[in-house]
Amino acid sequence: MTRTLSDLTEIEKNSIIKSVHSEAELAEWSLLSNTRKSLLYRGWENRFNLSHATLKDGIMKGFDAFQGIPKKAEAEIQKEIVNIIKLNGIYVIEQASMWSGKERADLLLGFNHNFLTHVIEIERADSWSEGLRQVLWYQAAIFKSTRRHVLPLLLLFGNMTSEKFQQVIDTCNHQHVTLVSHRLIVDRNLESSYSINILISKSY
Repeated sequence: MTRTLSDLTEIEKNSIIKSVHSEAELAEWSLLSNTRKSLLYRGWENRFNLSHATLKDGIMKGFDAFQGIPKKAEAEIQKEIVNIIKLNGIYVIEQASMWSGKERADLLLGFNHNFLTHVIEIERADSWSEGLRQVLWYQAAIFKSTRRHVLPLLLLFGNMTSEKFQQVIDTCNHQHVTLVSHRLIVDRNLESSYSINILISKSY
């Protein structure tokens, strides 16, 4: 007979929730197909002897909250970032069409329309690897179209652990992608070392 959360001790419940959320984040839950999600559910059901309903409604229902900012907030985040950039006198283009016409870069920065220097991809922390792939693709697309090099920036928001954040830092460094943040919570603390608001407004 499968268990519900009420059948678990507080310590066991917290341990299971932490394990499931960590594995969902590692698997990049928001990017998975329903088939892949079902496989993960079945694995958790068998391992923890919990019903599908308990896992779905009792544990994974709170996963977006655990991650921080829901997907729909990306437009709000982008608006805040554009305001920060413009207030510092930097030229910015929003939702720029790429050479294929099918993809749009979140932000392009530079001196003017003909002298662009950076491309920014804004991404939730839980899908950072997809954002990294995307911004590198934009960089290549811009070079193919204009024969000009722009620098790729990955901007993360949401929640993540310090261990995961260090992995992101190392990967971005390896790929020569500049990492910045905005409203990013790392181990329940607001990240400031990579904050675009602090970095772009800092005077020397």
